[in-house]
Formats: sequence, structure tokens, C-alpha cells
Amino acid sequence: MTREAAGIERLSARQREILELVAKGLTNEEIAGVVKIAPATVRTHISQVLARLELSNRTEAAAAYVAWAARPEKIAVVLDRPAIAVLPSEAFDDEPMTRAAAWGLTHDLAALFARWCWFPVIAPAATVAAPAPGETMQSVGQRLGASFLVAAALRTATAPWRLTVRIVEAASGRWIWTDRFEFTPAELFAVQDTVCAAIVSNAYPVLVAHTEVALRGRLGAADLTAWEMAHHGMRLQTSREAETNAAAQSRFRAAIEREPGLVLAHFGLGLCGFDDVLNQRRPREEAMELLYACAQRCVGLAPHAAEGYYLLGRHAQSKGQHEVAALMLETAIARNPSFAAGHAVLAQVLQLAGRADEALTRMRDATRLDGRSFVAGLATLLFARGDYLEALAAAEQAVATAPRYAYARVIATACAWWAGEHARAAGHIETLRGLAPTFTIGRFLQTFGASNDAVVRLSEALKAHGVPR
Repeated sequence: MTREAAGIERLSARQREILELVAKGLTNEEIAGVVKIAPATVRTHISQVLARLELSNRTEAAAAYVAWAARPEKIAVVLDRPAIAVLPSEAFDDEPMTRAAAWGLTHDLAALFARWCWFPVIAPAATVAAPAPGETMQSVGQRLGASFLVAAALRTATAPWRLTVRIVEAASGRWIWTDRFEFTPAELFAVQDTVCAAIVSNAYPVLVAHTEVALRGRLGAADLTAWEMAHHGMRLQTSREAETNAAAQSRFRAAIEREPGLVLAHFGLGLCGFDDVLNQRRPREEAMELLYACAQRCVGLAPHAAEGYYLLGRHAQSKGQHEVAALMLETAIARNPSFAAGHAVLAQVLQLAGRADEALTRMRDATRLDGRSFVAGLATLLFARGDYLEALAAAEQAVATAPRYAYARVIATACAWWAGEHARAAGHIETLRGLAPTFTIGRFLQTFGASNDAVVRLSEALKAHGVPR
């Protein structure tokens, strides 16, 4: 084994991932978009990689990586991963320009997936006849040997043009990601690269998360790399349940042991700490200490990224320091304007700070970026505004998505009680008692501020249903 190859074997999972993307010709800005970190952090990683490999520049590093990755055993590992097939984009309108644009989008998407992702991508020529009339996504995936299918549809009869893209898990036929883009005909060639890049960079983490399930079933915990561990932890954390939160913390801590500088793991651990504060799962001081420590670690490791400032905003919010929280969250959004969670939490904080109009604007920004993930936050905002029936609908949507998410039950209880739906409120509070038997109004007030009108109203609803002070 060459000196460079031995050095690559010793790199962390994140460093190897970034080196792979360098070898594929991506710029620092493009790499930052793929792995969801700041360009400055990418530069830091590349500098560290060059130092560890004792190389002078990106070209030498790329050549070393290509030589290392081209070995037969490495190629076999890549080809053993779940494959992606980009299906021919569907042209809803039978116009020559529409068909040509759809064909071009298909090839651009396939090229970018192959260039950016660590999954094998089936050549577009193999997918040209798929799917056949009446053929299911499951049979298409089986025929092509693909675990994931990327399907796009272009509609030009509308103004502006509309491109809808979805990723389907072939085995189940289930959509795991979808998005929509709009542009005018005149903008097609100007925005095509941008649209394709946005699709690939947003879909990539979703594909990784779904692949983690297969990895976790096939590999023992000791065999997972730090980066894979952290992604597995993020997947667990999103369930917002006590058991999965504890399991997520275990994955994050294991990832940090293997790679102490992995920002994703520290960020995920901080999210778990806030969930423990919000849902009263462990002593408040202990959870707050964890949240603050992770925030500080993220800021120290990646001062130009958003994650640390987001966690600092959550910490200040939990102390009732709404103006401080707003400042931290605005800082996070300035570093990553597409940080949907930052917009959503900022909306809640602004509402609690009495800045209702700004709060509504921020929540609209959040739902524009990710309309599926923030229904509990939307319910909170609507409750604060006194729109109880609309808030109840959003809260019960959150409950349907995550039945064991304690806070969703809290806000659903309050919305139902103030809307006069007392039986529905009683049902939610009964479930809450099973999920969080030690939940108290006092700790809730301590977290969100006993002087805020919306918090007081919510507390009154909990008190009416026998939640202890």
C-alpha cells in the first residue's frame, strides 16, 4: 500500500467523504451544499486532509484518492450499496420544447447524482424505457436493480413552468422525498443547473438516512463509522420519543468518541438535550447543561456554520430569554438561510416576545422550506394568536405524525380545551400521562416564561385537566 493510500485509510469518515467530492471535481461551495456545512469548514477539512496525506494541493489529493478508490475491493463496496435510477422525466405537455427540457433535466440529474453521491447511479440509457405502461415502481426497481427511483414531471402549460421531483423507495413504492420548482421558459437554461443542484443536495441526506436502516441491520455498532453513527442518531432523534431519544444520544456519543470534532454528532446530541428539556424527561439542570455544552462545542468547531447558534437559541428560549434567543437564531439563519428549523423556532420565540407579525413571517418562511416538519410549531404559533380550531388541526396533525411526542400532546390538549373540545382535550391529556408521568406545569412555566400570555393560557388548560403544578 502506498503512503498516500495508508494516509487515506486513517482519515475520518467526514474527511474521506470531502476528499471523495474533491476528487469528483466539486468546488468548496458545492461540497458545502452536499454535506450541509459552511464553505469555510470545507476549507478547514481540506487543509487537514492535505496535511495528513503530506500533499501540496487538491490535484495531488484527488489523484491519490482516485488511485485508492479504484482498487477492486473498493469498487465492490460502492457497487454493493443501494443504487439510484433517474427515470425519464415526464413531459405533461406534448410540445417539442417541453420534451427536450425534460430529457435534458433527466440527464443532468443523473450526472449530478453520479458526481456527488456515494451511491451507484444506473446510466440513463438503461432507464429510457422505464417505467412501461402499467408497471409498478417496485417492478421497475427490481428490473433496473435500483433501490431508489428518481422521478420528475415537467408541466409547461402553467405560468411559470413547474417541475415536480420525487424519490421513491423501490421496494415499498413509498415516496421518501418530494419538492417542486417553478421558473419561466426564459429562465430554463439559467436555472437548470441550480435546480438540479438543489434537488441532489437536498435529496442526498434523505437517501443516506434511509440507507442507514439497511446498514444498521447488516453491521454491528462497532463497524459503523462516526459519520454513519451520527446520521443514524439524527434519524432516531427525529422520532421525538423517549426511547429513540436515548438511543440517539448513545449513537451521538459513540460517534464523538470515534471523531471528537464531528459537528453533526455534537449538534444531534444538543437536539436531544433540548427534547429532554421540552418533554421533561430528565432533571432540567442536567438537560440544560448538555444543551449548552453542545452549543458551545458546535460554535467552537464551526463558528461560521448555523448549528451552534441554533442550539444557543434553544438554550436561551428554554430560559425565557426571548430577545437573546431571537438574536442567536437570526445569527444561525444568516449563516444558513435555508435552515428551516431556525426559521420555525425563531417564529415561536418572536411570538413569545410579543412580535407577532414578524413571527408569522418567519413561520411562513419555515413552512415554505419544509412544510411537513413544523406542524407542532405552527400549532404553537396559531394557539398564541388565539386561532384555536386551526391550531388544534395542526396539533393533531403533529400527533398523527409522532403519536409519542409529548409536547405535541401538550399543545393539542390546550388547543382542544380552549376550542371547547373538552373530550378531545381529555383524550390527549390521558395519553400525555402515559408518555410523561412526571410532567408538571411548573417546569413548563420555567422553560417558557410564566409571564407570557400564551404560556399562561396553555398552563390553564393543563391545570383544568389535573396536570400537577
